[in-house]
Amino acid sequence: MSNWTHVAGVIRLDSIRILGNEEPDFDKIFGKEVRWDADSSVWEEALEHPERFLPKGSEGSLQKEVWVNPDKSFVCAYTVTIFGDLRDHDSPDDIINWFKSKCKFGEDVNLWVRQAAITALNEWYGTKTWTYEED
Repeated sequence: MSNWTHVAGVIRLDSIRILGNEEPDFDKIFGKEVRWDADSSVWEEALEHPERFLPKGSEGSLQKEVWVNPDKSFVCAYTVTIFGDLRDHDSPDDIINWFKSKCKFGEDVNLWVRQAAITALNEWYGTKTWTYEED
């Protein structure tokens, strides 16, 4: 019997876009998706370089959607949702720790976390929830 981890997370990001800053590469920041029917070369890359991808299970990765605020004068610029169901993934703690790491940006990135929260429910090991708080 398979063990599933169900994930729902959201991160709201501030950015100063009126200065002409380009939209961030969200695949680079959060990782690319791996769909269950992806070409074998994508799966091979995901195995060799898991840091380039969203967390994955045996049938694919989590998914992400990015909402871009159409009004560039608003500081709250982006909302990223991370969600999905991972087959044969055992650790809600791993998902939480991955998400926490994605809420830290270097000075070279024009992004700041406004709000973030995630819940990872594993069918065998329970539910973990984390909410972002500034250091």
